[in-house]
Amino acid sequence: MSKKKLFDEEFLHWLERLGMLVRSVPASTSSTGQRRTRQFGDGLEFADHRAYSPGDDIRFLDWNYYARMERLLIRLFHLHSEGMVSILMDCSGSMSLAKKFDYARKAAAALGYIAMIGLDRVLFQPFSQTPAESLITGRNRGQILQVLDYLEELTAEGKTNLGECVQQYISKTPQPATIIIISDMLDIEEDLHPALAALRQHRDEIILLHVVDSIDAAPVHIGAIQLQDTEYNHRLNINATKEVINRYKEKWREFALFIEKTAINNGATYLQAPTNLPLERIVLQVLRNARILQR
Repeated sequence: MSKKKLFDEEFLHWLERLGMLVRSVPASTSSTGQRRTRQFGDGLEFADHRAYSPGDDIRFLDWNYYARMERLLIRLFHLHSEGMVSILMDCSGSMSLAKKFDYARKAAAALGYIAMIGLDRVLFQPFSQTPAESLITGRNRGQILQVLDYLEELTAEGKTNLGECVQQYISKTPQPATIIIISDMLDIEEDLHPALAALRQHRDEIILLHVVDSIDAAPVHIGAIQLQDTEYNHRLNINATKEVINRYKEKWREFALFIEKTAINNGATYLQAPTNLPLERIVLQVLRNARILQR
């Protein structure tokens, strides 16, 4: 039996619907530079008309309008600065558990697609112990099929080293960007503060998307079990009593709060993404926090 594709026709139709929704909402200004300026000129997106005045550049005359109404109007355009969105995606072994990796890849695809609609360039940078081969798009949503093929081929294995990934990213990407880090944040505590501090010094706008499966926050199995660390291959036999489970839940809440506080203290936006929530809801939350959407 052939493996079911992660990005099927249903997902493509969903992306199209999401793109239509986003285009219906006014864009706003990012702290790392305007995605759409208030100036007019020879830009990429039609904005408005105004009456022709002697001396105006005749290249911008709307001849179709003149043919219908016999009135000369100049077409005005929004000037776009070339924005950059970088999606740093955790591909370590812990992401392979439950639904996390599929959820993370779908979120990366959706966020990348919306950024391309907004005429931003998008960098996809997977990482585990070291950064993997990246993909960078043009300002063209027509590349989405290439993006989906790229994300489909990724695998989740190995240890996590966010610090190494961030240092290499900064060395290769001199301009500030909107950074979206998608990770379950496991085995990342020591690296998180210095990594976020380095990105902040790089003048990046940072969003931390914390992918959480219900089994991470609240395991339900009671009894004798063997735990395996998917990144270090360590095994541990425990008797998971109700007391042990409750202590684990409390430790996990402390862990999640630590991640959130570390993000906020470094000027980043923290968003938790439970895999049982509809993906559209999470994506729209990210876009609003990146100030791409306003509502």
